[in-house]
Amino acid sequence: MFILSAKNNKPTKKIAEVKNDLINNITHEFKTPIATIGVALESIKDFNIIDDKEKTKKYLNLSSSQLGKLNTMVEKLLETATLDSGNLDLNRDTIDLVALVSLLVEKHQMQTNSKTLTFNTSAAETRIYIDVFHFENAINNIVDNAIKYGGDDISISINKKNKTTEILISDNGKTLTKQEAAQIFDKFYRVPKGNTHDVKGFGIGLYYTKKIIEKHNGNISVSISNGTTFKITIPNER
Repeated sequence: MFILSAKNNKPTKKIAEVKNDLINNITHEFKTPIATIGVALESIKDFNIIDDKEKTKKYLNLSSSQLGKLNTMVEKLLETATLDSGNLDLNRDTIDLVALVSLLVEKHQMQTNSKTLTFNTSAAETRIYIDVFHFENAINNIVDNAIKYGGDDISISINKKNKTTEILISDNGKTLTKQEAAQIFDKFYRVPKGNTHDVKGFGIGLYYTKKIIEKHNGNISVSISNGTTFKITIPNER
């Protein structure tokens, strides 16, 4: 509970700033795909291209992809609300973590030419008991952040211990400060980059990741030394 007084209203001011910042960025993020869909539909309507199959297909595909983006953003917000309510049920199964991460790294490498991703593992197979959908999303968030905001070299490694497995995701970027690292898992926190709208997303990706790891009885931490390293520790197969 916050105690309000004329002398101490910093907590209230901070909450108001976070709320306004969040609303501004959600509005900005939603307006872009909505405007793109509007332009595409207007083009089909006003420029008589309905008989031009190629152009019609192009604009419809554009609209479809932007609707997908909107849907993803809505799902992320709903996931956050579910995490906070404690009602998220995990659908767990025993899977090979090495195979899962290997495919994830391969997918990201195919999508980027400017970054180099490497994958190393101490075991050919590492079986853990997880919700594949949510756990893969959690790791994907970290790798995606490293590609967008980290250095040019990104490494992912898996080290199997007696009772736990460690996943290390590192990049050689040196822009993250100690203060930013201390807040990076906070809900709605985004590393500042000048103009607020230059920082994409809602600041819930790493918050979601931390919550998912914890729901798997694991933990996650971040360290900065000659780059940034995220360390996930997860129990082995039950």
